[in-house]
Amino acid sequence: MVKDEQAVIGRIEKNIESLDKKGFTLFFFTIDSKNTPNGMLVYEYEMALALSKLGYNVCMLYQIDNELSPRQVKKMKAKGNYDPTDPQVFCGVGDWMGAEYAKLPHLNISRKDVWSSAPADFLFIPEAFSALMLQTKIYRVPCKRYVLLQNFDYVTDSVPLGSQWSNFGIYDCVASTQLQADLVSEVFPYVKTTVIPPTIPEYFRKPVKPKELLINVIAKKQSDVNKLMKMFYWKYPMYKFVSFTDLRGKAREFYAEELKRSAITIWIDEDTPFGYGALEAMRCGNIVIGKVPENIQEWMLNDKGEIRDNAIWFDNMRSLPDILADVVGSWMQDEVPAVIYDEMEETNKLYTNKQFVANVETFVKKIIEQRKLEFSTILNMKKNNAEKTDEEQ
Repeated sequence: MVKDEQAVIGRIEKNIESLDKKGFTLFFFTIDSKNTPNGMLVYEYEMALALSKLGYNVCMLYQIDNELSPRQVKKMKAKGNYDPTDPQVFCGVGDWMGAEYAKLPHLNISRKDVWSSAPADFLFIPEAFSALMLQTKIYRVPCKRYVLLQNFDYVTDSVPLGSQWSNFGIYDCVASTQLQADLVSEVFPYVKTTVIPPTIPEYFRKPVKPKELLINVIAKKQSDVNKLMKMFYWKYPMYKFVSFTDLRGKAREFYAEELKRSAITIWIDEDTPFGYGALEAMRCGNIVIGKVPENIQEWMLNDKGEIRDNAIWFDNMRSLPDILADVVGSWMQDEVPAVIYDEMEETNKLYTNKQFVANVETFVKKIIEQRKLEFSTILNMKKNNAEKTDEEQ
């Protein structure tokens, strides 16, 4: 057996050993949110944290050219000229997701002397970063790559005309919903998809104290918020004592506390890929008034495929002030239909952290075994070839 062949066999065996002993790393590419809430980051950070707690090596990757060192940032803060929006500064998610997420290992891939990967490693790339998919193929990054898919619209936005995932050497995908997985399968039928539904953190829960007549508005457009409040007060001046809260851009745990205080949440997100806002409000015991989105989510439907009564759904924005007035009156008189609370309770059983962790663990164990099988197949081929060579000699 020639030395080169022995070396190849040794490397393959080493990678199999790494997979057996959790000696590999699960990399997640992310962006710097500059400590501004970003719903798309929640999914991958929750997955990374779950895997870290399960004992796997996890690392969050980001890309910042000419990043300032911690020492330089410290000097800037001491001089009073620190700017967190500076593109050379990495801020992360600590202020809005929490310390345990911020403490996950992070690495800047712009520093090519720092980041490297092995064939036993795994890299998860969000669907919007097709350029990174291509780069990792061109530079022959040896780890196994998966797309993290939460919003199919980002696929159509980011993939250049005339290209598709196969051009980037991508054949595997983790989707947050079955709807997203189906959309990918329609256009990339060669891609293997695994659905891992998201989780709603446990600090979104019903309060101990009685709720107040506060109305939260979760909407992408500020114009929708303004229009609702003005029309509501104009049409129903008797309800001027009712307060509205715009929860956009709030830290998650503060946001959860506001939901616990309030009685009603208005949710307007017509192109939502999942619907975190409505689900989080339900977990906190809020009556949700929601605009039916373009793509109806799985949690909105019952076994018959009909829209559930877990919220008060509407289609026309003009009707919202009237619907809200009816709900306020019903809540004040304790006449909210019991079916809404019952359906909310059923919905709240979905997307628990326990379910999420179990799904993530099952998935990772599966891809480890698949990767080991790939290595073992190559290893057996190499050994057979080596034996034939030895016999011929």
